[in-house]
Amino acid sequence: KTDASDKTYVNLGRLAVLVVSILAAVLAWEENDTILKLVSFAWAGFGASFGPLILLTLYWRKITSAGALVGMVVGAVTVVVWGSIDSLTSTLYEIVPGFVLALIATVVVSLMTYKPNAEIEKEFDETLRLLKEDSK
Repeated sequence: KTDASDKTYVNLGRLAVLVVSILAAVLAWEENDTILKLVSFAWAGFGASFGPLILLTLYWRKITSAGALVGMVVGAVTVVVWGSIDSLTSTLYEIVPGFVLALIATVVVSLMTYKPNAEIEKEFDETLRLLKEDSK
């Protein structure tokens, strides 16, 4: 309802908090590591998808949008595939192969699609100049 009273919205908010709390309590009732595995898996996905992209964006001037997109997809897919195979998961945390493959994919595709851009080159050069000045 768009014309509901503030009291109705407050009560709906309280009900939502209650439902989430009950769900969390049910999930946490037994002593197992399900939540830890879920959080670990999520961090692996984020790290493998965005880690190489962030590092390359900050330190490499030849990264391209195509390389970034392919790297994110490769990182995410690698984590999902690696995480679903028990024999692989038990030997190596899925973020490691995901990060490495995403890094390689990003670099390869970026090198294949790179076109010099004077504005980006100027921005990188200016940033390096400012960093050198600050370190003195």
